[in-house]
Amino acid sequence: MIVHEWTALGGDGLDEGRRFGAAWPLQLTAALDSYLELFQESGVSSSVATEVAQGCREATEQHAPAVAAEFRGVAEGSGLSLQDVYLLASRTEVLARMTPSMECSTIVHVPADGGGPRTLQTWDWHETLSNETVVRRFRATSGARIATFCEFGQPAKIGVNNRGLGVHFNILHHRSDGTRTGVPVHVLARMILEDASTVAEAVSIAESVPLAASSVFTVAALRDGAAEAAAIEVSPAAVAVIAAQPGHTLVHTNHFLDPALAAGEFSPYETTSVPRYECLVDAADLARIPDHHERALAFGAIRDAPITVRPRADQPAHLRWESKLTVALDVVDGALEYAAAAPADVADATWVRVSAA
Repeated sequence: MIVHEWTALGGDGLDEGRRFGAAWPLQLTAALDSYLELFQESGVSSSVATEVAQGCREATEQHAPAVAAEFRGVAEGSGLSLQDVYLLASRTEVLARMTPSMECSTIVHVPADGGGPRTLQTWDWHETLSNETVVRRFRATSGARIATFCEFGQPAKIGVNNRGLGVHFNILHHRSDGTRTGVPVHVLARMILEDASTVAEAVSIAESVPLAASSVFTVAALRDGAAEAAAIEVSPAAVAVIAAQPGHTLVHTNHFLDPALAAGEFSPYETTSVPRYECLVDAADLARIPDHHERALAFGAIRDAPITVRPRADQPAHLRWESKLTVALDVVDGALEYAAAAPADVADATWVRVSAA
């Protein structure tokens, strides 16, 4: 997988969207084509996809107008229609209508000694999709500087700001998915990165908008010299918060931990979510390692660990997942560090650091 980098010049959302769209039209078009194919393979009709994208557009324009302006700029700069830009931004909401996908394992240790949170995540996605991605660096209208890894067409995903806060991102599936229109979960990730500096502020933002699909934002922050972290589980039905106490480690994969939301779990396909969760829980002491690269290497060295997801040849193309990225967040200095590789392959991959500042 290729991870590009893009740094905004600091203009308004519309202008920066135009610049981004004009710089990456081939990647945006390729992403659109591949997701349209996935929608078709997954049994999502074009009329359903259009309906979902329109609902996400209306919610974004209402709750995140600056992001909506950026989307208009991306359409103008790339030559895609605005409808297609929203299809890309709301791909999770479209897929939630028919075929849930499994991705990502996240662990965060909260030191009790005043140090910053120590985090690590895998990004697992379809083998055939998103083999070109991007780390975007920009200044938000709030003044925060942000660095975020995302697929082309997403306004944010896994990222960090220069105000001491980072966001990890895992997909979840709930029976309420698709029962209402709402803000795309990747727009919500952007809103949290732009406007939050504490876990409480991130929770407040998550609770302030309607959603059409489920995810979990594992938010790590350094507040007044003390580390804090919480898994914010969101769905169209409700929002739940699982907080980590100082000295403890928080783990999340792709099933709900909140008992009330777990009662509405929806996973029609075979999933490794529980084995990956148990693997991280069993290896939780490794999350204490201060150096981000060494932490990733330690998790990668776990023998036959299910957190390294390999594509299965016996599955159809739209059901083959693999670990494409291993990433850690440095909320103290406002940076993300990553390798475009599964944990088991990090030792042979290039480790990259990108600062939000």
